[in-house]
Amino acid sequence: MEMRLKMKIIMFLLLNILQVEPLNSTVKQIQQCGVHCSKGLHCKSKHHLSLSHCKKQQDLNNATTIDDVNLSVVMRCEEDKCSLNLNIVIMMTLYDNVHGVVMCVHSAGMLERCQIVTFPHKARKHVTEKKVEVQYDCFSVRPEQDVFVTLKTAPNFCNNVWTQKYSIPKCAHEAIRRKVTECITGELTYTVDTARKEITVMVLEAPKDIDYNLRLCLKGHTCIGTGPHRLIKRQDLKRNESFLYSKALPCLCIEGWPASTNARRTQVCPFKNNMQELWSGVTYDQYAQALSWKPMCPVKAVVSLCHAVGPKQCLDIGNMTLSSESNNVIFSTLDPHPRLCMKFTTEAGFWIECPFSSERFPVWDLKVVSKAQQHSVEITSWFPVRFSVGLCKLSSSTTCEPAEGSPFLIASVDKTKPAVVNLSTSMCNSSICVQVRRIDVALAIEEQQCNLKCSDQQFDQWSDSETLQKYALPLIVCVIALVMAALVRNLTLKVCGWGQRKQKPGKIPTHRTAAETETLIHTVSDDMDTGLHVA
Repeated sequence: MEMRLKMKIIMFLLLNILQVEPLNSTVKQIQQCGVHCSKGLHCKSKHHLSLSHCKKQQDLNNATTIDDVNLSVVMRCEEDKCSLNLNIVIMMTLYDNVHGVVMCVHSAGMLERCQIVTFPHKARKHVTEKKVEVQYDCFSVRPEQDVFVTLKTAPNFCNNVWTQKYSIPKCAHEAIRRKVTECITGELTYTVDTARKEITVMVLEAPKDIDYNLRLCLKGHTCIGTGPHRLIKRQDLKRNESFLYSKALPCLCIEGWPASTNARRTQVCPFKNNMQELWSGVTYDQYAQALSWKPMCPVKAVVSLCHAVGPKQCLDIGNMTLSSESNNVIFSTLDPHPRLCMKFTTEAGFWIECPFSSERFPVWDLKVVSKAQQHSVEITSWFPVRFSVGLCKLSSSTTCEPAEGSPFLIASVDKTKPAVVNLSTSMCNSSICVQVRRIDVALAIEEQQCNLKCSDQQFDQWSDSETLQKYALPLIVCVIALVMAALVRNLTLKVCGWGQRKQKPGKIPTHRTAAETETLIHTVSDDMDTGLHVA
């Protein structure tokens, strides 16, 4: 509680020193602006050119005439339209030879504007050497503007100059967001049809009596349009507008703004949490053997390569980390291995994308063959590559050390000539693995096949479905052929009358001769033909 109180006091002091309005503070509304002075003190204001040099103060005994100043903003409203004015309140000691105060305001890119408030000689006689209050609230300002305020006496005494910077509240300020014309940008609501890839937009609380612009854009330092904007006529603002999109990118936003000069814009981003879509920009050039990623949205991400060793485990590969600040990440000369993955890390978390896990990248294939006590590795490839092939012994779930007495061999593979490397019989061990690795690229993942059996069989590392296709399909064809043969035989038996018949009591079944059978077949055939003609 004590700490919270201290923080509030510090915040109050900072706001007071910097003259910044808190976002939830109230802003006074006025209908007319002007100059106001203490009761009984008549004063008037007029435009002033501040060109005179200051004078040395001799007869005021170095007294400070300007004692305190308070700066704030007020809203000047006419019907439904409001604008911002700077409100200056001065507490000063009025001396006989001081007949007024000069107030000047300037900002970057704008000329200095000055007003002088004067006190008639008769009026200031009654308040000489007393504190009086002077208020002026007619300096027009804009939201989010930094203004510099300078106050000095008239005549201009050198030691009576006061200056300070003041920041005008932003349009996010709760009190002015919906009332100041310049801050009213409209409120955008939307619905998304993911099946049709369509966004339907409705504009609410848009400025009256003015047309309105809508578009889709990709948000970065600026919002770059993805197509032409649509101009909605003021009488059609209650109508919905629909936009088609290609990808649900987190930086894809709906932007709207009134059709007026220097109008402020509002943006809503329907897919701002859909970071997964960013990683679809990964491409592979098989000729340059380069893996690249160009983010479709401005994003600060660290990209690294890792080796997938499980469904949710990917081991980082050292010295393979790049930043997306260059807007294009490229990893050169690498082996497109199914378990070579890219890891994207942002402030929101990390994502892992394995671009070679699909069957679109079968660059090379490994088969281990055990036949007649002879064991070999067969490697095929789409283009010329070089490999290191040998045996290793598992020392942990992820580490395999080279086996003693089994040196690694170098194998070259061509598209038309697979490489066959003979292995020793020591591979017949549950802890021994065949290890293959490309040596003609800067980055390659070691391919291992363990738990080898020394029977007459063949192992395919990347295509387990080939065995099923090899044996299952002929088996299915055989089963279908047998079923069809049985159906045909059954139909033939029925048509020809072969098989058991219902016999009359006491009558012994007899067998037909071949001539009788042939006559019966012709009779059945004639009957079928007759039936077809009748039909």
